[in-house]
Amino acid sequence: MLLQREIAIGPKETAPELAARMAEIGAPLMAETVRGLAAGTIAPKAQNHTEASYAPILKKEDGRIDWKRPASEIYNRMRGFQPWPGTYSSYRGQSCGLWGELAPEEASDAAPGTILLKKNELLVTCGNTTVLRLLTVKLEGRKQVSAAEFANGARLKSGERFGDS
Repeated sequence: MLLQREIAIGPKETAPELAARMAEIGAPLMAETVRGLAAGTIAPKAQNHTEASYAPILKKEDGRIDWKRPASEIYNRMRGFQPWPGTYSSYRGQSCGLWGELAPEEASDAAPGTILLKKNELLVTCGNTTVLRLLTVKLEGRKQVSAAEFANGARLKSGERFGDS
């Protein structure tokens, strides 16, 4: 390892947004590294393998939402899996792409994946009694719509569920 910079990931930042910020930081860092190597002011050092992690190649199946996970984990996967593989679940036998945000003020003991309609919002229960607020839904073969449009068009009822169960 030659040089490194640490950056924080924003609480709502998606993978493409983070990649753009990393590119802005990375180009000057690369120039600084080349200058330092030429001047002899940078010495290579070994990577700390206890802090390293393996990142496998993503597959489409990685985007399938496991509603038993806490909402924060599902939300972080939504942000990290943009634009590919995206996050999706099944609903009435169809695959649907989902995008949402945390609903920290909400909690529910309903089974994970249960739909809760509340004040024009589409909420879904997740693991550990946490709740995710859906913002957009894209049924296969259809255009992406707001969660409210989806709820109205599908005539959703509280208690229905996303997922295979």
